[in-house]
Amino acid sequence: MVRAGVMGLEFYSPETRKWGQAHMHARYVILRVLLENGRGVVKVERTVGPDGDDIVVRLNKNKIEVDGKSAIEDFLRKLQVFKSTGDELQGRTMFSHYSEVDQDWLSLRKIVLARKLPRRMIVQPLTSIKDEGVTLEEFETTPSGIIQFFCQCYPGYDHALEALWRKDSQFW
Repeated sequence: MVRAGVMGLEFYSPETRKWGQAHMHARYVILRVLLENGRGVVKVERTVGPDGDDIVVRLNKNKIEVDGKSAIEDFLRKLQVFKSTGDELQGRTMFSHYSEVDQDWLSLRKIVLARKLPRRMIVQPLTSIKDEGVTLEEFETTPSGIIQFFCQCYPGYDHALEALWRKDSQFW
């Protein structure tokens, strides 16, 4: 969760000062709560490796159960009290405080974006029975591999599927 808070900076837009994904926003807030109130549970450090700038997230496992849990518990309790009493202003103010992305975090965001890896593709292998034996056919983890998998898995032409595609194509 803590690492995801740092990686979530990718989904923050400095231009609009808004988050693209609510879950990444929440992870960042949790990270900030732990940094501010976790009594040393987590540290985020900038470092330089052989291939350039990097970020190291250090998590003190011995402090998670007591200090980390206490920090998150206090934060969620306060947030729930504001919600239960209808004190939207205080709740927004507190949440906004932890949501702030200052210049230090923006510089970390640049490192996160520079080190971003392409999205992983998962292409399932295909098993089939041939000559009383089972064969396993694997495909490349590329868009081409995905297409090859579907062509192997569903070799026939499906008129019903095409009709559905044509019907729904107006929405694309």
